[in-house]
Amino acid sequence: MNQGIVIKVFLAINICVGLLIGRITTALTQDVLSLDTATLLASQRHLNVFVDSTQKRSLAQVIIQKFTPSQTVLPLQTKHTYWLRVKLKNNSTQLQKRYLYVGNWAYIDLYANDRLVGQSGRMRTYATRSVPNQRQFIEYELGPQQSQVLYFKLQETMAFYLKSSLEFSTQKLVQVQKQTNNIRFSQGIFLGIIIVMALYNLFIFFSVKDVSFLYYVFSIVGVGLYFMFYYGFTLELIWTQSAIWNAHSYGIIVPLTRITWVLFTKSYLHLHELLPRWNRWLNWLIYLYLVPILLTLLTLITGRDFSLPIVNWIGTLGVIVLSVMVLMGFLALRKGFKPARYFLIANIFFSIGLILFIFEETGYAPATDTTRYIAQLGIIFQVTLFSLGLANRLNSAQKALAQKEIEKEVERKQLIEQQKQQLEVTVTERTADLRQKTQELEDTIQKLQKSEKDLKELNHIKDKFFSIISHDLRSPFATLTSFLNILINFADEFSKEEMEELAKRTQQSVKNLSSLLENLLQWAMSQMDQNQFRPQEIVLEKIIQETTTLLAVSAEEKKIAIAWDIPQNTLLYTDYNMLSFIIRNLLINAIKYTPNQGHITITAQTQNSPNAQPWVQICVADTGIGIPETELPKLFNAQEHYTRKGTQNEKGVGLGLMLCKEFVEKSGGTITVSSKLNEGTVFCFEVPGKE
Repeated sequence: MNQGIVIKVFLAINICVGLLIGRITTALTQDVLSLDTATLLASQRHLNVFVDSTQKRSLAQVIIQKFTPSQTVLPLQTKHTYWLRVKLKNNSTQLQKRYLYVGNWAYIDLYANDRLVGQSGRMRTYATRSVPNQRQFIEYELGPQQSQVLYFKLQETMAFYLKSSLEFSTQKLVQVQKQTNNIRFSQGIFLGIIIVMALYNLFIFFSVKDVSFLYYVFSIVGVGLYFMFYYGFTLELIWTQSAIWNAHSYGIIVPLTRITWVLFTKSYLHLHELLPRWNRWLNWLIYLYLVPILLTLLTLITGRDFSLPIVNWIGTLGVIVLSVMVLMGFLALRKGFKPARYFLIANIFFSIGLILFIFEETGYAPATDTTRYIAQLGIIFQVTLFSLGLANRLNSAQKALAQKEIEKEVERKQLIEQQKQQLEVTVTERTADLRQKTQELEDTIQKLQKSEKDLKELNHIKDKFFSIISHDLRSPFATLTSFLNILINFADEFSKEEMEELAKRTQQSVKNLSSLLENLLQWAMSQMDQNQFRPQEIVLEKIIQETTTLLAVSAEEKKIAIAWDIPQNTLLYTDYNMLSFIIRNLLINAIKYTPNQGHITITAQTQNSPNAQPWVQICVADTGIGIPETELPKLFNAQEHYTRKGTQNEKGVGLGLMLCKEFVEKSGGTITVSSKLNEGTVFCFEVPGKE
């Protein structure tokens, strides 16, 4: 047998034995993490690590190595590869899916069952990551009652990102989605504000050609671009195929942004005029910011890691620049430059927030939501105030230009001023004349339109009423004529009972005629505005008694009982004749549409309100035939003219309720109706009470 084949077989047997021993040892010694909880953060005792100083070992070679607790391998170094071993167990009876997170590393590879099952890492594009997310998640599934040993291969190429300890946590999909959505929502609002303000100031720049606005646009864009980088949006949306460039781009984005801050400060505050010495010193800050740009380019070209000095250099210079900007604003304001007050106030809040953020990034302050978001809040505050300051500066510049233009135009205006004034007087007079005539014409047109509308409505109502009169007056007169003719010519041919029946019908026709004539009289007086509202003090019980006594005979003919429940000493303050007409008409209708042996009830209730005049609600309820619900809206509408026969064929003309509504409204009240077929009808109206 070939000696090479023998050696390979021997090595394979040794590796298999090593794998078996490693797995047995793992099963006996390693703590197990359960997936029962929604989010699990591993303690150090769960994390075992092997340090590959060669950075070349394969999974098969690593499995047989001795793993030690994670805290024994600190501090972490970029020249080593770290293999993190975790054993997970699904104690539930269902398939469990989790997103695993081991920190922010350049390269992350996950192995399970001796094969690569997931990849992530800062130096990989979204397309090559197992989970396309701003954070380095890897998705993994465990079946019911299943356990699995996972191996994470962790590599870091930038010393700045090395942490003080290793970490491991699991999250459910809903948690990851919620975190991602929260970030997208908050940063979407922030970037929206940045874009709007950048476009706003760019528009002003093109309008006035003031370079301060252009510097400020570049600074806003730079800030927005940096926070897109910070939250992973640049790799997701801009340079999607350049993960390595994205990881180092802050070393160019931030210095260029800070340079625009310095240039904006020099230009906005006119330092070359107000503070020429400081203006020269600020140029050195621009030169110093070229250092991290050169180091970043050197990193991209040679592959050497300068991330730590780059971040420290940028952070230190950032604190200096922010402090200098506040100082320059204060000194310019002391020099009497008013727009500097916006600059100073904005930069105080902006500097506090950004310095805290810089301290967090450089490791001098803990990473919290406060240190992370206060910088963005300060930026929004700064953008807002700077925009006000730039607008103030723009107004000042425009006023200065306008003043120069005015001075140039003075001589020319003096020459034409007299003619202009004369022309203005003539135009003013003619315009006033035209406006007056136009207004008069418009008033006349409005009056004519109103008169036309009123006449049409009145003619329509009158046509209805004349139709009522021609029809309803003819009938009772015809009945009366017939009765008189019979009485004169044929009285001997009728029995006593027949004569009494004919007399009753004639009497009813005369009553209908009387009611019609009274309502027509009231309507005519209303149309001629003769029914003037003359309020006086009225005892409600007295007027109710008078009205029921007046209609007692009609009620007794149908054996209808009329009762009232009126609180004693109820005083009203309204027009006596109108109130009498309203109550009388409502009672006449109730008697007309209530069958024999029916009941009519009159009630009153005082409605008091603090510091206001009391109102009395009067209701007339009957046990009559009722009104269909579809017909209720027609009762008070003159256009509809709703009427129907009573229980003994009594006729109505439809005028009474319309007049009742008009009289109630003249007193300031309202009238309502409710009804049920074959159960009865209730009319309620309100009149002013006496205090």
